[in-house]
This record gives sequence, structure tokens and C-alpha cells, in this order.
Amino acid sequence: MSREFALPGTRARWAPDRPIDVEHYRIAIELHPAERRIAGVTTVRARVLAPELRWLELDAVELEVTSVRDGETVRRFEHDGRKLRIDLGELRRTGAGVEVSIAYRARPRRGLYFVGPDPGYPDKPAQVWTQGQDEDSRYWFPCVDTPHAKATSEVIADVPAGWFALSNGVLIDDRTEGERRRLHWRHDQPHSCYLITLAAGDLITVEDRWRDVVVSYHVPRGREAAARRTLGRTPQMMELFSTRFGVPYPYPRYAQVCVADFIFGGMENTTATTLTDAILLDERAALDDDQDGLVAHELAHQWFGDLVTCRDWGEGWLNEGFATYAEYLWREHVEGRDDADVLLDEFADLYFAEDGARYRRTICTKHYDEPIDVFDHHLYDKAGRVLHMLRQVLGDQPFWNSLAHYLTKHRHGVVETRDLARAIEDATGRVLDEFFSQWILDGAGHPELKVAMSWDGETRLAEVKVEQTQKVEGKTPLFRLPATLRFRVDGADVDAAVDIDGSRHTFQVPLAGAPTQMIFDPGRTLLAAVDADKSIELWGAELAAATLAIDRSNAARALGKRGGPRALASLGTALVADRFWAVRGAAAAALGTLRGDAARDLLVAAVADEVHPKARRAIVRALGDFRASVTVAEVLAGIVERGDPSYFVEAEACLALGRVRAAQAPTLLRAAAGRDAFLDVIRSHAYRGLAEARDDSAIEFLISATTWGRPSQGRRAAIAALASLCKGRRDREAVRVRERIEELLEDRDFRVQTAAVEGLAGLGDAAAIAALERLAERELDGRLRRRGREVVRDLGERSGAAEELQRLRDELAALRATTVGLRDRLDKLEARPAASVEDTDAKAARKAAKRAAKVARRHHKKPS
Repeated sequence: MSREFALPGTRARWAPDRPIDVEHYRIAIELHPAERRIAGVTTVRARVLAPELRWLELDAVELEVTSVRDGETVRRFEHDGRKLRIDLGELRRTGAGVEVSIAYRARPRRGLYFVGPDPGYPDKPAQVWTQGQDEDSRYWFPCVDTPHAKATSEVIADVPAGWFALSNGVLIDDRTEGERRRLHWRHDQPHSCYLITLAAGDLITVEDRWRDVVVSYHVPRGREAAARRTLGRTPQMMELFSTRFGVPYPYPRYAQVCVADFIFGGMENTTATTLTDAILLDERAALDDDQDGLVAHELAHQWFGDLVTCRDWGEGWLNEGFATYAEYLWREHVEGRDDADVLLDEFADLYFAEDGARYRRTICTKHYDEPIDVFDHHLYDKAGRVLHMLRQVLGDQPFWNSLAHYLTKHRHGVVETRDLARAIEDATGRVLDEFFSQWILDGAGHPELKVAMSWDGETRLAEVKVEQTQKVEGKTPLFRLPATLRFRVDGADVDAAVDIDGSRHTFQVPLAGAPTQMIFDPGRTLLAAVDADKSIELWGAELAAATLAIDRSNAARALGKRGGPRALASLGTALVADRFWAVRGAAAAALGTLRGDAARDLLVAAVADEVHPKARRAIVRALGDFRASVTVAEVLAGIVERGDPSYFVEAEACLALGRVRAAQAPTLLRAAAGRDAFLDVIRSHAYRGLAEARDDSAIEFLISATTWGRPSQGRRAAIAALASLCKGRRDREAVRVRERIEELLEDRDFRVQTAAVEGLAGLGDAAAIAALERLAERELDGRLRRRGREVVRDLGERSGAAEELQRLRDELAALRATTVGLRDRLDKLEARPAASVEDTDAKAARKAAKRAAKVARRHHKKPS
């Protein structure tokens, strides 16, 4: 079973009391980029909720507060570096108004970030941007920093004259005086303060429209074409979501700004999303990539998260699950269900990996150290998949009606899971408490299903046996699952609905004739690990002709596990003939699993003929499974040398060339590492390829690739490659690599720090524990602290197991030496005349031999 999510010492966290209701923030702020400092005056207008209030308390971390005024009255205050307590001078009763203005200055380490050129990155643009989620707005203005406190806001930004500054709402004033520019933004709908934003720099504006709403894209100068290429489908997304969600886009404008070094992919600040500038597509990247998923995700938050907000972060799936599912909705709308189902499988894979390798938790939880801890694949990907199941349970129109009612009923409010459940009940009459209990509130994990399918020609019954095999322990329940069985009879699909509510079921379905397909859960709607047992003929027929592409892909994977001539033939046909690129890609992956000369030759032939870059990418990846093949090495070397129209195909060729351990890999991959590409994908895969080639001579090359001044994505990939190359080793080179990665825990690039933590986890050397413990003690991003603590725990456990194993080995060696000596003595004793009483030395020898055998058995059972 997976580990517990809560680390030792974790206590439950609840939404804090709200003695006041903040109604409005007015933030006047000066940005001084050269000195990396701010100066501001924030005015907080609120109404008292408590029976009486004398001291007003606000979150204000590392702000140097210089004065507090209540109108013209100077107020006494106390500030401990985290909480600002203001003496209102007298008791204020429930309903009384409060308005205070706080003057302060700061050099923020979180919440507000300065980026700009330095000797390592002389071309980096000078910019300032904020990131409030989860609770970091308190680092740049005093506030009640909790999602269940909503207020209107205005931001008056004083910036260098050549700069533009974006904030929430509408721009009501813009003036330049001398060397300073002042932009005044106002948002008149209440929102949580983590959504208050400011992004400033030398930015150019590209305008678009949706209905009567201005839609704008703000990017560094010279990137206008990339902005349209990357963000230009935003108005169509706004139309789709307005229709699907039953509530038109709720604000007067929508902006997206792309900034350097952003610490997330994107952030859904109300009316003004911030995105990393790394997503801006060039023409070559746009051949087989888009950033629609990210754009759709952040846009959907304008409804789910901004208009209606989770009451506390433990309920954060109500923000992130819906935004993740919106990625599917857009893909389904623009590309069709087959393409969208590939995305659903990716969501599942991300969740399964986290559940299996890190921890298992309920989607809703109050047990976390910092709110950022819950922003994981359970919150995003599992929750998105659960919403997809909810849609299937309700049916399309009841699902959309429920969302419209939920958004309308709780507009500008805060919500918990029970509010969604009650909204569904109001809109449809369906009481889904059991569904929310097992998937969201109380249940953790997922069903593991063993399915056996057969046909009885005499009774004309299709028999489907389903067994839930997951361990029912802790919070992992025996699931109740409405499911569908699909049969192909006389060329037509026949569906049967079944309800799985126990550990074992046998379903018998009468059919008019023998089925040529028998599919459990067509479309893979259930979030479940399914092991289906059926004949190779059925798998082959499903690969050839299943209605949904995701079912054909699943059949390809099953045939790759089965192997044999019939599997090879079916996969070879699908590789070149299936109408959908992802099925051809799944066939390629399965052929890679089969290996063998015939599978190899099919892939080599296909890579030259395949037109779709995503399918070609999968074929190249599969060629990497043919280690030591000269034929494959030549094909891959050719792609790496001459390049490919697709960045991603070329990158996969670099990695695959390393995996086949080609003799030419070290030289070609070093050359490829000099190529710039979108997201630095070629360089990153070349580094990984060097690690796969097990080329120790690459260690120095990879270490140099981690230095400040090299592209950030490549630096991170070089760390991962070094960890892979030296995993489990304790020699001099491995120690050198560990020490270098430990140094990078102090890097100025947050993402490099994150890569360093993962690199140390991959190395598996307990000597890194001290460095990771120092990291976890620092005041820094909670994601680093959380992951650092996990890796310290894991390395400690591995170290303990390794020490125990070594102790057993030492004990075994000593006992073997003792046994040899004792056997010699025993042989001598046995050569003497028999004695009436057994010699004590002989007894000792036999005991030692037995003990050695016992230790040997213990040693044999221990994992290495």
C-alpha cells in the first residue's frame, strides 16, 4: 500500500476565524526594480463581524511597517514580522466600519518577484510579477490571507516610465510623469486576496475580443506572433465554457501576461492570468504542440476558483479539479473525443504514479503542513478524472445543469464539497453522497479490477467476471462502480450497464450471436487499474475495429504483453493503418515491448513513412527498446544528425540513441546538446540520452551543463541525467555528482532547486540527508520543504535497510569462516574412534552450521 500523505507531526488545518469582513483593498505600490524593493500604502476597508473588536489583525510577513492611520488618526500597532496588530483605539461592535491605511516597505522574498538580466543571463527581461497562491500575498501587502475572505480591490502601480503594469479588473487611469508611470486598476467584484495580481515590465499588448469583452495578451516586445500562436484560441474557449458552464464569462475583460521565471505554469488571477513565457510557441513547435491545455485550465478558473472559491485549501479540488477537467472539455470540443481521451489517460497515469510512488490520500484533506502540500496530482488529475466519472453518472445535460446551478447559487461565494453535492441534488434530484464519500471525502486510492471475459456458444451468454483486488484497508474502500460492458455482435456495438458493489461479480449477458469484441468499461471512463483476461482473437479484433480509439490503444498494449505471431501481425497492421495517431503510437510502443527482428523491421519501416509527428515520436521512442541493434542505431543516428521538422521527434531520437547504447551516441548527443529548441527539449533529451548510454565520460560534460547561465530547462535535465548515471553508486565520481547536486539546492532558480531535490532522491545516497535537512529548515517555497522532507525520510529508510543488509552479509561471512574451521575440526573428530558421549566441539560445529544456514536464508529474502 502507498504511504500516508501526512508527514509525522502534521496537524489538521481549518479555515481561520473571520472577526472582520474585508470589503475592499486599495494597494498603492511603487516598484523599484534596480534595488529590488517596494514601497506601498495599503488601505483596508472592513466591517466588524465579531461581537466586539479592539485590535485588528492582518497578515503582513516581512513587511517593514512605518505607520498606520485611521483617517487622520495615527494608530498604535504591533508587528512580529508575520502578524500586524492594529489598536483601533476603542471597541468596535458588530457591523461597525473600519478603515486603516498601512504604509510599509519591503524587499520581498516571496509573493512578489523581481527578475532581470545578470552576468549569467544578460538577455533576461527586467520584470516584476506577483504570485499569491496559496498564502503569499501577505509578503507584498497587508491582508486577510485566506481564500474564504473576499473583497473588491484596486491596485495603483508606480513603475518605470517605459513599463506597462497589469492588474485585476479594468484600467481606470494611466499617466506618465517624468521617469515614472502610474497605472490604476480596479476590480469591483469580490475575490480572494490570493488572486490579486501585479505584473510589470516592458510588455507589448496584443488585443482580441470575445463578444463585448476585451481579451488581451501581454508579452515581451517582439513576441507578438508567438502570443497569437499560443493564446489566440482564448475567445473560442470563452465561448465554449460560457455555454458549457451555463454562466457567461463573468468579468468585463480578460488578460493573459507571459513573464520570465514564473514559478508555476500559470496562475488564474481574476481577469488577469499570469503564464510562464516558456510556453510561447515558435512555428516549429506549433507543428505538433500547443499550450491549449494550460490556457484552458487557467481560463476555467475564472469560474471555478475565482467566481466560486474553495472555502479552505483542503477543499481545493473544487478549484483545480474543474480547471483540469476543462482541459478535457476543450480538447473534446476542438479535436474530438478520441484526442481528448488520450488526455484522460495522461491524467490517470500522473495520479497512479503519485499514488504508487509517493503517497495515497483522500482528495479532500485537512491534514497538511502548508496549503501548497495539497497541490498535487490527487488535487488536479485524480479530481479531474472523478469529475469525468460524475458526468457519466449524471449524463451530459444533468451535469451541465448542475454546474450552472452551482455557479449561480454560489456566485462570489466560497464553497465546500457538500455545496456541489447539494447543487446537484437541487438540479437533478440525484443524491450522490455515496459517490462523493468514496471518491472525494472519505475514500482514497482506486479500484484494482481483475476482469475475465468469455463466450458460451451453447447458452449464448457472454460471461464477465469482475473482482476487486485492491487491499481494503485504511481509507481504501471496496468501491461501488456503475460500469458498462460492450460487445460487438454482427458489426454493431451492444452495451450492457452493470453495477459493481462487491468484491466479486459474475455478469451474464445474452447476445444474439458470438461477439467479436468484449470490452469492459469502453472509453476507460472508470479511474481504475484494470487487468482484463480474454482471448488474443478478441484483443486483435478490438485493435482492428473498436469504436473508440482509447479501446484500440488498450488492445495494442495488451497484445504487446501477450506476444506471439498473431499479436505481431495485428500490431504491424495497426502501426500503419489505424486512422488515429495515438493508436499507431500505442502499436509502436507494444512492438517495442515485443522486440525481436520482425518488430524492429516494422518500426524502422514505419518511422520513414509516418507523417503525423506525434505518431512518429512514439515510433522513435519505441526504437529505443532495441538495445545494441546496429540497424536501429543507424536510423536514430540519422535523425539526430540531420534533425527533424518536429523538435519533439528529434528529441526522442536523442534519448532513444542513448538507450540503444549506440557507439556513436556520445559524440552525436554532445553535438545535439548545443541546439536550442522550444522548452529546451532537444538539449534535455540529449542529456538524458548520455545517461542512458551509461557514458561515464559524460559526467564532466553534464556537471558543466548545470552551471548558472545555461538554459534553465537544460540545467534541470542535466541534474536528472547525472542522478540516473550515478544511481546507487558510491564511487568517487558518484560522490562528486552528489556534492554538485547538493550545491544546487542553494541555486537562485527555484526549478533548479526542485530538480536538485529530485536528483538526490534518484541518487539514493543517504549522505545527502544533511543537505536536504538544511533545505527543509529554510524559509522557502513549501513545495521544496515538503519534497525535501519526503526524500530525507526515504533515504533514511533505504540507509537503514542497506545497513541491515550489510550487517547480515558481514555476519554471514563471519559464520561461514567459523563453520569452515569447525567442519575441519569435526572431520578430524569423526575420524577418531566412536565415543560414548558426543564431543562438545562437534555439537558447536553443527550449531554454527545451522545458524549460518538460517542467516543465509534471511539474507536471500532481503532485497538488494
